[in-house]
Amino acid sequence: MKLRYMGTAALERIPAIFCNCDNCRKALAAGGKNIMTRSQALIDDQLLIDLNSETYTHFLSLGRTLWDIEHVLITHAHCDHFTFEEFCCRIPGKTSTAKAEKLKVYTSQGVIDNMWDTLNTRIDKYTKRIPERVEFIALDYFKPVDINGYRVTPLPANHAEEEQAFLFLIEKDGKTLFYGNDTGYFDEEIDNWLAQNGKYIDLLSLDCTKGDVEKTYKTHMSMSEGRSIADRFLEKGIIDANTILYYTHFTHHCGMIYDELKVAAEKYGFQVAHDGLEVEF
Repeated sequence: MKLRYMGTAALERIPAIFCNCDNCRKALAAGGKNIMTRSQALIDDQLLIDLNSETYTHFLSLGRTLWDIEHVLITHAHCDHFTFEEFCCRIPGKTSTAKAEKLKVYTSQGVIDNMWDTLNTRIDKYTKRIPERVEFIALDYFKPVDINGYRVTPLPANHAEEEQAFLFLIEKDGKTLFYGNDTGYFDEEIDNWLAQNGKYIDLLSLDCTKGDVEKTYKTHMSMSEGRSIADRFLEKGIIDANTILYYTHFTHHCGMIYDELKVAAEKYGFQVAHDGLEVEF
């Protein structure tokens, strides 16, 4: 399996779009991996996780478009993860060579309802035709589905609970990815399900919006909280010393740029993701 981190930042990006704080100036000056766009991931060049406003430029950086993408997983409806207006570009007359007649989008019923509640307030000749080329498939916690050769299990995120936000366990050919952002520190319901179902994680990717700083908000995690999750998984045999550990989803508020995050993460046994990073496992 191959995971490509298309983007690794939170809503504001790094440097943040309207900001001139010390951290943003430092990231802008350093450039390279210190520049982070909104979080998105691509599995094996075919299974997309989230579809946000950076999607077009992310794919251009690969020298391609989304014409052959047939399946998309959506974690939740926050605008840095789901820009549903993009679907207007897939209706008849706006595209002619898409590989599949309909793009299949898998998410929670809450996200689907949220999208249509928004679109129905400004329905126009484009948005009302979205169902002609996009099929929305509602998933539920702990209920695996088979998607184009992948076994995908939605897990409960401690985030946007009103719309049933998802984390994803993705399995194929004996390899397993745990894609774990956006979320705050979650309880052991997830651990117990993974252990009871004999799951072993090859790559654990966790939210790190707080960086190496402890803050009071509960819908994102810090490095130490991510390490605590990893320790729980380790104790229950869900991961081991061979599991690849990555932090992702960063904000300028954490006070560090990539170069500094990378050093801080080492003491927790994690690596730090950056835009464009490919990990094969």
